[in-house]
This record gives sequence, structure tokens and C-alpha cells, in this order.
Amino acid sequence: MNIALILAGGRGTRFDANYPKQFVEIHRTPLIVHTLQKFESCESVDQIYIVCLEDYIDEMNNIVNQYSINKVKDIIIGGNTRHESIRNGINYFIQKGFANTDKIIIHNANMPLVTLSNINDVIEKCTDNIVVTTAAKCHGFFYQISEENEGLSIGPSRNCLLHAKVPEAMCLSVADKIYNYDEFNEKKYESYTAGMLGILMNLDVKVSLCESTNMKITTKEDYKLVEVYLENESKYE
Repeated sequence: MNIALILAGGRGTRFDANYPKQFVEIHRTPLIVHTLQKFESCESVDQIYIVCLEDYIDEMNNIVNQYSINKVKDIIIGGNTRHESIRNGINYFIQKGFANTDKIIIHNANMPLVTLSNINDVIEKCTDNIVVTTAAKCHGFFYQISEENEGLSIGPSRNCLLHAKVPEAMCLSVADKIYNYDEFNEKKYESYTAGMLGILMNLDVKVSLCESTNMKITTKEDYKLVEVYLENESKYE
């Protein structure tokens, strides 16, 4: 079974809104709905679970019902960090008796420009002991800044860099190994992707390349760009 775990536990402090950005409307539809509809329409995805702030679970249920996101089976209480929220989701699946071989597809609610081909690709590449991460090629040139004196040097070649993205996929047994590993509870790991954590654990990590348009809404400037992309999405696929 292929299970999507959609992370909607952030408070959106950097977005400077009065409520979490996953509820901000784009084209009169809550941001998270644009994301959920991608997974709803993906034939490879069997079920969807949402990790959400406890105070907003009722609102999330109302949105799921209003927009007929029928693959959503439950809403899980989020943690204080992205890492904790994922762990809450993984432990929910374990407690409910899901199979170790079930594939978990992790994605952020605030990344609605994910494509069906990207979702299908991470699922297809995911096998027993593999972590599949998503990344985009870098197209610019880079400087590197010294932490000691803020001096500039020439950065690494763009051919050696990939921009970390989601979705990511792994079997439940692998997700359990990663997200219940005590060392990763340290603050420095709280924003690491599953691919990064998999590399640290010497697991086999494969990559699914996506377009740079698969961007995360963090600021209002990001919101404006995604608004334009969503309006013309078919042109970018």
C-alpha cells in the first residue's frame, strides 16, 4: 500500500500571517487543498494522512470534507518540529499495524506544485531498503561565505549541487529506523530531509529529479510566485 503523509503542522511565523500558511487561500482555495488534490488524483496513492496542529484539526477536517479529499483517512497531531511531526505519523502507522513494506510518501502541505510524475517516480523507485528523495538541479552560480570573517570565496560548481526537495518515499520499516533513531532528536537534525538522514545512516538513497518550480511557500514573495505558477500550471508540466 502507498500512503501519503502530508505535513501541515507549521505555524507559518516567517509568512507573517495571523494563522498557519497552509490555510491561506490561493485562487480562493486553501493552499493545502492544492497539495492534497495532487495526491488525491494520483492513482499510485492509496491513502492520505495529514499531520496537523492540534488546534486546527477541526478546521482541517472541514476542509477535507468540503473539497471531497476522499483518500484522507485520518488527521494526526503534529509535533513541535518537522522531524517530530513525521515521527508522530510514522508511529501512528506502526501502532495501527500497517505493514513494514507499506510505502510512506512524505510531502509538505506548502509545496502544491509537486507533479504527478514526481510522486509516481518516488513510489516506483522505492524498494525494501531504499530511501527515495527528491531534488532539483541548480542553475545559478554560487559564492561561499566564511563563518569566521564573512569573507567571500567562489562556491562549488552547480554541477555538483542539488537542491533538496520533497516528496520522499521509503518503506515503513525504513522510516521507523530513521525517525525513531534517538540521535536524530537533536535540534541540528530537525530540518533534515529523510534523504539526508538516510545518508548519515549509510542507507541506500536514490534521487528523483524534479523541476525547480516545485517550491516551498515560506514567505509572501513565495506565495506570489506559486500563485502565478498554479494559474498556468499546465504550461510547466
